Amino acid sequence: MTAPMEQPDGPIPEAEEPAATSPIRLAAAVIAVVVVGLIGLLALGGSDLGAEPNNTLGKRVPLVQGMPIVPGSSVNDVGEPIAYSIDAKAGEWTLINFFATWCVGCIVEHPELVELEAWGAANNLGIVAVVFDDPDTEAITEFFAERGGSWPVLRSPRSAIDFQIAQIPESFLVAPSGLVVEHYIGGLTASEVQDTIQELTS
Repeated sequence: MTAPMEQPDGPIPEAEEPAATSPIRLAAAVIAVVVVGLIGLLALGGSDLGAEPNNTLGKRVPLVQGMPIVPGSSVNDVGEPIAYSIDAKAGEWTLINFFATWCVGCIVEHPELVELEAWGAANNLGIVAVVFDDPDTEAITEFFAERGGSWPVLRSPRSAIDFQIAQIPESFLVAPSGLVVEHYIGGLTASEVQDTIQELTS
């Protein structure tokens, strides 16, 4: 006869369950992924974060004015800086470009603006740049020295609010009448602006 198995003294230990993931750690990981994604989108520029449609189209252009911060970008005959005002540009086409030196999309777009400036000299088009969230004036000056462009560069924080800027680069085309006729989200090309002007003047 087989002897009965002896039962161990005391309670039988239960099998250990795998440790559950800490809710705090899980939440932190999710937040980290979201933050990294947003930083990448903002750095590249031209991302659409679900902003509502811009309501400046078809309306009179909001006031854009200020003293140029890049030396030589807007001077008189003796080399003195000239204060810029969009009101003084009535009768001309104007492209208002919001940018920053840290914006990758702005860097990619810049050669198109340089080309557009050259074309605009013979086609009644001027460009003005408005700095967006970029406090380093020296970096802005170097940006234009390295990449070209002689249009006025302004600091006008109110303009970002008036134009409802959600991401950069972002640009607005103003007709000689003073009405905003086109809104470019993300990097634009010179041909896009040229085509718009030619369509509206044909």
